[in-house]
Amino acid sequence: MLSESNRKIFFKLIQESSQEEIIWMSGYMSGLLLYEKDFQKLKKEKEKEKKTLVYGTETGNAKNLAFDIFQKAKKEKLQVKLINLDEYRLKDLEKENYFFIIISTYGEGEPPSSAKSFFNFIHHNKNLFLKNMKYSVLALGDKSYTYFCKAGYDIDKRLHDIGAMRIVSLHKCDVNYEDQANIWFSKIINFLKKNMKIIKYMEEFLIIFLNEKITDKKIHHIEIWIPNKVQYFPGDSIGVYPENPSNEVDNIIKYLNKNRKKEFEEYKEKNNIFNLFKRDLNILFLSENFIKKYSFLSENKNIYLNKKWKLIDLLIEFPMKNKFSLKDLIKIIEPIKPRLYSISSSPTAHGNDIHITVSRHRFQLNGETVYGHCSNFLSQLKVGDKLCFFIYKNKMFKLPDSDKDIILIGPGTGIAPFRSFLYEREAIKATGKNWLFFGDQHFISDFLYQKEIQNWKIKGILNRVSLSFSRDQEEKIYVQNQIWENKIEFFSWIKNGAYIYICGNKIPMSLDVEKMICRVIKKVGKCDSELFIKKMKKEGRYLKDVY
Repeated sequence: MLSESNRKIFFKLIQESSQEEIIWMSGYMSGLLLYEKDFQKLKKEKEKEKKTLVYGTETGNAKNLAFDIFQKAKKEKLQVKLINLDEYRLKDLEKENYFFIIISTYGEGEPPSSAKSFFNFIHHNKNLFLKNMKYSVLALGDKSYTYFCKAGYDIDKRLHDIGAMRIVSLHKCDVNYEDQANIWFSKIINFLKKNMKIIKYMEEFLIIFLNEKITDKKIHHIEIWIPNKVQYFPGDSIGVYPENPSNEVDNIIKYLNKNRKKEFEEYKEKNNIFNLFKRDLNILFLSENFIKKYSFLSENKNIYLNKKWKLIDLLIEFPMKNKFSLKDLIKIIEPIKPRLYSISSSPTAHGNDIHITVSRHRFQLNGETVYGHCSNFLSQLKVGDKLCFFIYKNKMFKLPDSDKDIILIGPGTGIAPFRSFLYEREAIKATGKNWLFFGDQHFISDFLYQKEIQNWKIKGILNRVSLSFSRDQEEKIYVQNQIWENKIEFFSWIKNGAYIYICGNKIPMSLDVEKMICRVIKKVGKCDSELFIKKMKKEGRYLKDVY
């Protein structure tokens, strides 16, 4: 029950809110209640992730180095377990999350005696599959010997071959190993800090508040709420991990259950196979590298490499040979890769909300209409759905000091980061002038964020707005044409220190825009455009985020 004071506030809020605002609040509270239990479970799971540092030594160098690195890890507040390989319980290997190895080479490329059991175990255990392990190897050796760091090389290669993920490449150290060891450890620390930050965002329940189509071209404005404010800056992006469509996952599971029933049942007992294919493994638009590996399992060298395969189609048309297992298949399937989307909200203006602008990519493939993996996933999210993402820091696409003038050139969804810029400049009361170039095909159907842009113009946040809608007249007009139409004022701005920002398609948009800017500099400024732009880039005043 609510206290009397909170009860009054609650009913007053309801009475003064619109129907849309009440729906918004309802979704907010539903999301909190629905995912609190899942969030706590995920949090506990992440906190239990193991980090183990092992060493194999013959003369004591690897041991001494391992102890030094262990102390440094403690200073970094990392909970790391340190153990000699001759004391390591080999049955724990499949339980490891982060596994770091310092290993010397002895004799003719052999591992030290303390590491031989471990070495033989990973090389001769045919059933070992380390899909949960992330690892790195630091190899100690002596360049005067023929088999320099061979034991470390062999271990690094074997772990990778049996499914572990290499997070820092093999580092080989000569007799004077301190500098290389410090570099290796620094890279691990950087990875862990970045990964822990990613995990922090992924583990929290992220609730979609709004997912609305804002144009006829299936462009979606998506607002994401998270319980704790995430640190980001205008110009940053989010990396989204899409999930595979459930129907595609179901088709694969049905196929495996029918054609490899026994091993499928055995594998299913130990793993959540639905989640594996749903959230972890890429089963759509398979790469050439995967196709080549799969051709080995099917013993068929005639698989078309120029066709974009789905896993289920590949399994049906070119079945695996019985001598290969389900584990062999899962081992070679590549993980789902994140897709980057520019953040279109402002950390100052929008608090715990993060906005993105997503075009649901549609194209013809193998004679059928298909949609982009991530954009299709995002376009179908509903209030209460969870989303896994991380913040991608874009240090090369940042706002200047608040008193500097900026020119923003962003046709189509390229406007996304500039929406962030303008909300931020408005919120901090920046004194610098703002000029926006925006374009698309049609004014009526493709004018993204029209009301916001018009309001910024009325309020004086936008000092100039130059629009171009290429299909609204017989002659096509693009943003670069608007730059030329305003060439005298444009050159005046950049001559007096304005910053240029370009976002959107690299080809042909960004190239055409740069050619036009060069033309303006040469025609109006009567100077060498190449040197002028080179100077702007050196001063950090010519910035692009193109794809």
